[in-house]
Amino acid sequence: METGRPRFERKEAAISATPYVYLPLDIPAFTVEVCHREAVRGDMLQQALLRTLRRMPYLSDTFEVEKGRVYYATNPLPMEAAHTREIRRVGSRETNYHMLDLTWDGNTTWFTMYHGFCDGQGMNMFMESVLYHYYCIRDGKDYEAGGIRTDREKMTDAETIEPLAGTYAVSPDYVLPGKGEEQAPFHLPEITPTRSVEVFDFGIGVDTGEFMTFVRNLGTSPAVAFSMLTGEAILRRHPDHTAPVRAVIPMSVRRMLGCGETFKNCSHRSVLPLTGKETDRLPFAERAAALRSMLKAQMHPDRVRSLVNRLGERHRKRVEAAEDYREEIRRPAGILEMCHDTFYLDYIGSLRPTEYAGKITDVRFLCVPSGGNTLHLNVIEQDGTFRMDALSCQDIAPLAEELEEVMRSHGLKPRAVSPRRFTLTCTAWRDGMDFDGK
Repeated sequence: METGRPRFERKEAAISATPYVYLPLDIPAFTVEVCHREAVRGDMLQQALLRTLRRMPYLSDTFEVEKGRVYYATNPLPMEAAHTREIRRVGSRETNYHMLDLTWDGNTTWFTMYHGFCDGQGMNMFMESVLYHYYCIRDGKDYEAGGIRTDREKMTDAETIEPLAGTYAVSPDYVLPGKGEEQAPFHLPEITPTRSVEVFDFGIGVDTGEFMTFVRNLGTSPAVAFSMLTGEAILRRHPDHTAPVRAVIPMSVRRMLGCGETFKNCSHRSVLPLTGKETDRLPFAERAAALRSMLKAQMHPDRVRSLVNRLGERHRKRVEAAEDYREEIRRPAGILEMCHDTFYLDYIGSLRPTEYAGKITDVRFLCVPSGGNTLHLNVIEQDGTFRMDALSCQDIAPLAEELEEVMRSHGLKPRAVSPRRFTLTCTAWRDGMDFDGK
C-alpha cells in the first residue's frame, strides 16, 4: 500500500456500500466511455467538472475506515480531469483519493466509478452534469437542463440520503412470499470461470423506432424483449439443454423507497424465467406480455420494501458490530462468486434528451462480468439507436452472431459493431489506509 494518505473528516456510515467495501480484494472499476464528434477541450472539461462539483460536492467524497466501520468522508483535495487514455486507479493517490474519475483523450471522455461509492444512476448524475456544463461552456450558451443537475441550483439533503439507514412502511396485511426450491439455472458452457479482467465486447445496434415498434407490438418492455431475444439465441446454440434459462435484470428502486434523488447504491434485482415455467407453451408475443407481468409483480412496492428492509437490517448490524476491518474482510464474500443466473441484462435506458445530443456519437458502459463466468449485457439508447453490448471474459462471437440472427428472424435489422477487447483497472480505495487508526 502507498503511504502518506491524509486523514479525511468522516461523515455518515456507508451502509449501502457494505457488499463492496468489505471485499477482501479490489474490484475492477466501472467505466462509461463517451465519444464526441469533435476533439475534447481539456480546459473546458475541467471547468465543467468544477461546476458539477459546485452543484454536487458530495461526488468528491472519499471513504474512511474507523474501528472496522466504513464511512463517507469529506475530501478537500482537487478533482482533476486527466489527459490520458488510461483508466486510472479510482480511490488511490493517483486520483487524490476520489471515488469518481474523469479522463479524456482525442474525441473521447471516460467516466469511472467505484461501485461501493454509488450505483449506475449515481454515475449518470455525475456524467450528465459534466457533459451538460461542458457543452454549455464550449458552445457559449445555456442549454435547457431538462432535469440535469446544474450549478444554477443548490443541492438538497435528499441527494445524499442513505437508502438503507432505516426501514420502509409495508402494508400490514402483506406477506412476503417464500422463495421455494428452484432448479439450478443453465450456465453457458462457452463461458468458464476465470480471474481474468480482459473482456470481450460484442456490440449490436438496432434502430430505436424500429425496436420500440417491435416492443409495443409485443405488449412488453425493452428489457423483457432484449432478454427474450437473448434467451432464444441461447436455446438455438444449446438446443439440448435441460436447466432453465433465467435473466437477472437490475432496477433502481429509488421511487418506491421515496429517495429518488440519492446518488448512493439503491437498486434491486429481478429474475426473469425465460424457460422452465408454464409460459414456455405460449406464443412469443403472449409470452412477452406474460413475462412483463412477472417483472412488474416482482417490483410491487410492498415486496421491494420488505426485501430492502431485510437487506438494510443485515447491513446495519454488520456495520454497527464491525470493530476490526482486517477481520471483516476475512469473512466470506459471496458477491465475488455471484453468477447472476444464465445472464445479467442491465437495461440502462437513455441519457436525458438534450439539444447537444447529436454532438455525442457513442456511449458505452464498460464493466467486468460478475464471477468471471457470467454473460453480461449492457443496453443503452443513444441518438436514435439501441446498443446492446454482450460482455464476457471469453470469446463468445458465435453466440453474438446467433443473437443477430434471432433479431433478423423477428423482422429487426441489427448492425454489428466491431468487436473489441478492453481491460479495466482495479479500484484502489484502501491505498494508504491505516486500519488500526482510531
